[in-house]
Amino acid sequence: MPGTLEEAGTAISRVISICRDAEQGFRGAANAARDPELKELFVRYSDQHGGFAAKLQEAVKALGYDPGAPAGLGGTIYGGWINLKALVTSHEQHGILVEAERGEDWILTTYREATDKNLPVGIRPIIEAQRAEIERAHDYLRQRRDATAPKPQNGAD
Repeated sequence: MPGTLEEAGTAISRVISICRDAEQGFRGAANAARDPELKELFVRYSDQHGGFAAKLQEAVKALGYDPGAPAGLGGTIYGGWINLKALVTSHEQHGILVEAERGEDWILTTYREATDKNLPVGIRPIIEAQRAEIERAHDYLRQRRDATAPKPQNGAD
């Protein structure tokens, strides 16, 4: 695990920021979804990612560092994009799930990059546990996405 303390700090800040982005992105997905179960799922994921960010910020503070307060602007923009796409596609469930799963891909990449760094002892288990939960959510979203995929038309190649 190569890296400096500065690189670890940058990686942790990126994870916190991506969690805030996801919090807003999933809120946008919840607003776009018409299916009540899907809305609830996205609200739960939004809350989960907000909690992940808060937990990491507190852990970093406990180590004596100021983690700052990432605003999650990317998630706000991403969430707005999901809403716009939903309007164009009549709030089509499969399209919303495709975009939500794509967002989770982005989040997992950020977590993987962070776990490649030499993280402080108190931070690594938090990030690894959160990553495992995100991987489970990602797999579930992919299953839901695949289950809602449009069926091929008979005779279509």
